[in-house]
Amino acid sequence: MVNLTGGLDPELELFLAERPLEAEMRDSATLWVMDDAGTLAFPRVTIDAIASDWDCPWLQLNMVHADGRTFRVWDRFPAHSRIDNRGEPTVLGAGPLRIECIEPFHRWSMNFEGEGLQSTTSAQIAGKQEGETVPLMFRFEAEMAAPPWLMGGMTPEAARSMKHGDAAALMGGLRYEQLCRVTGEVNIGRERYDVRGTGMRVRRQGIRRMGTAIGHCQHSALFPSGRAFGAIAFAPRSDGTQAFNEGFMISDGVKRAASVAEAPWMRRLIGTGESVPLSLRTELGTVRIEGETLLSTFDSHLFEMADTSVLQQGAARYVWDGESTIGLIERCTLRTELLRLSDSRSGFATGHHR
Repeated sequence: MVNLTGGLDPELELFLAERPLEAEMRDSATLWVMDDAGTLAFPRVTIDAIASDWDCPWLQLNMVHADGRTFRVWDRFPAHSRIDNRGEPTVLGAGPLRIECIEPFHRWSMNFEGEGLQSTTSAQIAGKQEGETVPLMFRFEAEMAAPPWLMGGMTPEAARSMKHGDAAALMGGLRYEQLCRVTGEVNIGRERYDVRGTGMRVRRQGIRRMGTAIGHCQHSALFPSGRAFGAIAFAPRSDGTQAFNEGFMISDGVKRAASVAEAPWMRRLIGTGESVPLSLRTELGTVRIEGETLLSTFDSHLFEMADTSVLQQGAARYVWDGESTIGLIERCTLRTELLRLSDSRSGFATGHHR
């Protein structure tokens, strides 16, 4: 039987019950959801409880439908009690969203009942923020399907980056990801969807400072056979070095360290149909995974680097040795790089940081 803790302490799954003394300290939980049918995706739903705004955490929610509609919530809301009926801090909630650890490293839930700002992927590419609010409700149960990936935990090189370089600040301190299988339902107004798919959960505790970021690629996917991969690479600096480049692969039931040999850096803003293959270097050699974007959201106003960069978060179809699944993709690129490399057909948006 697979040890789903990966050797990590179950106490890491509990939230901070008291406001931290350090104003920038954050305690956060995230779930990405990818519907197997490709009808919709939630490219990152997050609650960030930051000490300076402890009683009103930030809620960041993206949803995208295959017909091109997007739905977003990005605001602060009153915090829920973090204490469950057993007296443990297993709940992180803000306004309409509640995330709960049901069993550490095994089962989590996420529920939302409120409104989202409706727009489209094409409008987001153009940098438009306006839209209309629509009722939005969802509930998900996430069953973990693989051990967690602790950032800096796969190779000595990545560990050194987390301890002595910019990686810890870029990652936000202690951070781990865990792939899962997700079931639930979604309601957009009177539309109702049953969802069965995969997801990726993130736990983070620490201080996050993104000022040195010049771009990154993040990919993750869980296949029907149980094979899986995840990887994060920051764009090379002018001297060729990277702040962080680490990943993992699971095949034949074995988890192996990986690093990104070739990444599909974002050069143009394309919502769907873009080829996004990546190559992962492992002890068994280099593995190529084909990819194509399916559902995308873009942000040029709200995230931490919006003054200088554009962020894509979405779902992609990945193919590994003929086996296919839908996984996540996140990419960030400097506006100056987009201007330099994109042609006249490419869109990029100007905006401000919030």
